[in-house]
Amino acid sequence: MIRNLFVYNNFNNIKTNIKPIHLLNIKRYYSTTTQQQHKKEIQIDATQNFNIKKKWFDINSRSAFLLLQQCFKSIFEKALTKEDIEKLFQNEKGDISNNVFNGTIKEMASMLLKDNDLGRKLIDAFESNKSEIPYSSMIEKLELSNKGHLNLRVTDEYLKTILKLWINSNGISQEDFKGNNNNNNNNNNNNNENDKYILKNLKFQGDKDLNEIEKENRLLPIRNKKVLVDFASPNMSKELHVGHLRSIALGESICRILEYMGHDVERISHAGDFGTPLGIVLAHSLEINADYLKHIQDPTCKGNEPIIPTPKELSELYTISKKRTKTDESFSKRTLWTAAEFQKGPPIYDGVGGKQIGGSDPIVYDAWLALCDASRIGFNKVFKMLDINVNERGESFYRDMIPGIIDELTNMGFVDISEDGRKCIFLDKTKSKDSQVPVVIQKSDGAYLYATTDIAAIKHRVQNGKEWVIVITDDSQSDHFQQVFKIAEDAKWLDRKETRVDHLSFGVVRGANGQKLSSRDGNPIALIDLLYESIERSKQATSLSKSFTRSEKLDISQNANSIEVDRLLDTFENENNNNNNNNNNNNNNNNNNNNNNNNNNNNNSNSNNNNNNETTIDENHFHKIGMGALKYYDLTHRNNPYVFSYDSILSFKGNTSIYILYCYTRIATLLRRVNFDDLNLNPNLVEFKDFTEKERNLIFVMSRFSDVMKNTEQSLKPGVICDFLWDLSNSFHQFYETEKIIGSERQDQKLFICLATQRILSTGLHLLGVETVEKL
Repeated sequence: MIRNLFVYNNFNNIKTNIKPIHLLNIKRYYSTTTQQQHKKEIQIDATQNFNIKKKWFDINSRSAFLLLQQCFKSIFEKALTKEDIEKLFQNEKGDISNNVFNGTIKEMASMLLKDNDLGRKLIDAFESNKSEIPYSSMIEKLELSNKGHLNLRVTDEYLKTILKLWINSNGISQEDFKGNNNNNNNNNNNNNENDKYILKNLKFQGDKDLNEIEKENRLLPIRNKKVLVDFASPNMSKELHVGHLRSIALGESICRILEYMGHDVERISHAGDFGTPLGIVLAHSLEINADYLKHIQDPTCKGNEPIIPTPKELSELYTISKKRTKTDESFSKRTLWTAAEFQKGPPIYDGVGGKQIGGSDPIVYDAWLALCDASRIGFNKVFKMLDINVNERGESFYRDMIPGIIDELTNMGFVDISEDGRKCIFLDKTKSKDSQVPVVIQKSDGAYLYATTDIAAIKHRVQNGKEWVIVITDDSQSDHFQQVFKIAEDAKWLDRKETRVDHLSFGVVRGANGQKLSSRDGNPIALIDLLYESIERSKQATSLSKSFTRSEKLDISQNANSIEVDRLLDTFENENNNNNNNNNNNNNNNNNNNNNNNNNNNNNSNSNNNNNNETTIDENHFHKIGMGALKYYDLTHRNNPYVFSYDSILSFKGNTSIYILYCYTRIATLLRRVNFDDLNLNPNLVEFKDFTEKERNLIFVMSRFSDVMKNTEQSLKPGVICDFLWDLSNSFHQFYETEKIIGSERQDQKLFICLATQRILSTGLHLLGVETVEKL
């Protein structure tokens, strides 16, 4: 049975038989006697608040998987001959080798052995050689199940070490790890107990002394690199639509994760400010003397403040002008000339007579600048709402480099000129040119294409010292970027042994009909509209239910789309509850409530009503919930298309940010009730006793944090963190709902477990770009 202290004031048909905390006849436990004795001493200590942007211990040297891997490597060597080991790991299915050398700690906890005799040999070798086996003190016992699983149980001592990593009052900032890739002795706990579980002689991916098995081990840490992440990258003159959410959310999360892991990350938005679409809009805008260009074209408006079009107005201009290119041939030619013209760069004048001697037509160039400036206003508003930090470096940045790059490729013999004058590159030298679609790098009119600027970008990035380049776009551009990388490799600008390049692709966002999510008129939904709608839906969703338990009881037809109820408040979430001793007055004040409710229910309802004015929820609260829900849900579907549904995104059930935040707020409420933050409790003064099974399970999930982070860093899939946070939340709820915390004999131990869980949740959510709230 779930232990639920929530009180629902506005649902008269629900009986509330559980007293709120302020009416329970129990002693409020704040700390043990030992803690009270040392309270003054603790408060004198200068403690450093937990910071989600800091690594509080070295991730790489705390890898539970690598610790167990070394342990089992020694066990195998002591149990089997070299020939037996080689034969074993040549198994076609590789059940053991995959688990031991390429798995995760979750898999390590249970390995499948087809040969029971082998399992017994391993157990015997472990039991008789513990003192010689590295990190053997992690393992309490090994067991062979009837199904052939070799199960291991970790020790309480190891679990205590994991717990203390997250609850210590002092930490190491991110700066302490920069440039220090070994980190063997760089941790926030230097006592012998913790030193037992730190990897010695840590190896990294790409090290020259790796053996063949180690070379295939993707969970070996990555040395810190200079990284460039190319994401967001909107097109000027177009409004951001729902598809941009995917690149924006993924890019921001990838940057945060890599920064957390110690990499030097540069965030770049490769904005589309150089192509034919801008030529289309500019040609039309100049012809009709659009309002946003009147300060440039109209002599009577010279010196006036420019009129800034809205993103929707810009998109309408693009739609109208795009349609004209299909029906007006002369206009279509002007758009090509306009694009080629502004690509020439700023007008150049001689220093004597002021005559123009090069560059773009002044009016066309000024119009291009005005269009880009107007577009940025809309982009930046969305970036601010989503808390995105990125620097624009558009295609035009590479304007002056492109002629030299084309000449360089031509001199290398890569460029062919087509019959119509286009400059092309054929990638497959083994096939005839007639059987290939070439990569066009310059049109016959001299204009450049996406491929041209992308080739210039990869060359510039590598030559400026980037050791890892990550480009994030939809999956329709996968072939394009493979071609770009291939050209850079053939030209010897890119060496993949020295520089890692990744193109992270993602699928489309679909509507309920299975098609691309769009408005009723068939156009893509504006992202800004989606964001505002998400804020409104988050108000409804959080009003619908204050807890996972409560939401389970609601009818399935009541969802975030249809339900509209007043916001519910929980009695114990209010900081200044009155005890309400006047029960008769309370009953009179609640005559409209269900008469079958008992006096306790009336007291609770009145308490909530009295505190409605004291508890205020501002717009920013729902903004955090709404934006976080969109980003989190999107990150759980990185590689795949998904169906957009507010009911799924804002659900209290399943792997959603709302469910994770519910766990976080549950802990926050619990800690507030015991004034935990005010006491500055010192974990070193707590005597941690043997953990219960629920405590063990929860802390064991915590021990996976290092390997989850290394896995995410390697795979560039933030969804791995989403899954981990979901596992952690589920484990916490099992612990919370079955064990007494406040008032228990081991209250401090349990509270520290809650604190550690909350800190991991806040860290993980931050890495995903989701802000936490103290209550839902």
